[in-house]
Amino acid sequence: MTSAVSIRFAGAALGALLALGALWAAPARAESVSASFDCAKAGTTVEKLICSQAVLRWQDLSLSRAYRAARDAVTGSARDDLVLAQRDWVRERDRRCIADRTFAELADTATELGKQAYECLNVVYLDRRRALQDLALPPLSASGIREIDLQPIAAARPEISEGGVPRIAGMRLSPDGGLAAILLPSLELDGPDQVWLYRIADGRLAAATPMPDMQQPHPDGAPMAIKALGWQGDTLYVRLALWSAGGESEEGPSAVYAATLSGSVQLGTVPAEIAGLLDSDGAPAETEAMADGDDESAQTVRGNDDFLAWIDDHGHGTIELKVRKRAAGSPSYLAAWGGWELADYLFDADRSRLVYPADTGIAVFDMDTHGERRIAATSRSDRPYAVSADLDLIVWSTRNACGDEFMTEQDEDAPEHFCLALLAQPEESE
Repeated sequence: MTSAVSIRFAGAALGALLALGALWAAPARAESVSASFDCAKAGTTVEKLICSQAVLRWQDLSLSRAYRAARDAVTGSARDDLVLAQRDWVRERDRRCIADRTFAELADTATELGKQAYECLNVVYLDRRRALQDLALPPLSASGIREIDLQPIAAARPEISEGGVPRIAGMRLSPDGGLAAILLPSLELDGPDQVWLYRIADGRLAAATPMPDMQQPHPDGAPMAIKALGWQGDTLYVRLALWSAGGESEEGPSAVYAATLSGSVQLGTVPAEIAGLLDSDGAPAETEAMADGDDESAQTVRGNDDFLAWIDDHGHGTIELKVRKRAAGSPSYLAAWGGWELADYLFDADRSRLVYPADTGIAVFDMDTHGERRIAATSRSDRPYAVSADLDLIVWSTRNACGDEFMTEQDEDAPEHFCLALLAQPEESE
């Protein structure tokens, strides 16, 4: 279904991060991402090492952007101090990570020396990037952070749960941010097969659509797959595809449910207004807005009247998140580079913003200014699930505790937690 720093090094933190091992384990095969300098003219050991690894090229490019944004955000003596601090940082980077070693000694990152230099550069770049990013655009502060208790869903759907935590296929917030629709994954199909409602204020949960049928074969009219959602006030309307003896196509018979926390009913007759609401949710993606030959590999295309956003899959688990103005022929801009987590980016059509998992935490990206602001209390590898239209509420998942801020990779064997928080916009004008 388609869904619309500190300026100086922190030595102790650096040591702790290094002890945790390599960051950004994505492959270095993608050649499209460039460093902030011309790699054809790379002369020093550190420049050559950066150019040899896609991960380091992305780190260098991102840091250069963050530095320019931070420099533009300050004036007078503050800017002079920043320029001097950045020069000191460059010297310290080379001393810590490269010393007097040659590129030949470090080029193979499978060797001990090469691995140490690679990991060191990853750590110091990431720490510096977040410092500069926060200087340019202060992070959105989070309050009222709490974990969503999904035990009632786990009890009702043990087949999709592990350790008392159900897998979640997606979430949608109501227009006023008071309710969340929680989509649960199907064991048979590529998509969700049930929706639950969650009230933000008190954490109350209720099923919005019937339990999926577990019989084989499925009887006619049994719930099959969620096809579309639409909110009207505090009522959630859901179009649900049904199993049919005539075939297993999701384009077959369907039913529409109207759900509130008080209960859910199947509509005998679907009002035209509700049908239109659900039809718009299942509308095709914006792929047709991409000109022929322009980013032919574009996937998960989303847009509004002014901008387009999409992901490019370069293979080997390497994903680029790009944006451009909607006008044909407009140049594209690489907003983020990483792995498959970027495919879960959220698109704020009203304000032309993206929300996605960055290596400094969950980030908010302005498609007009290209400014990136992180959300405080989120960690590297946290995944955004939903944000309210006014960006005052966010729901995300983490394998840390809700509210922890870490820049190291999370333990994939740790239980997943689903969190929510209120976000406060910075007072300064943008």
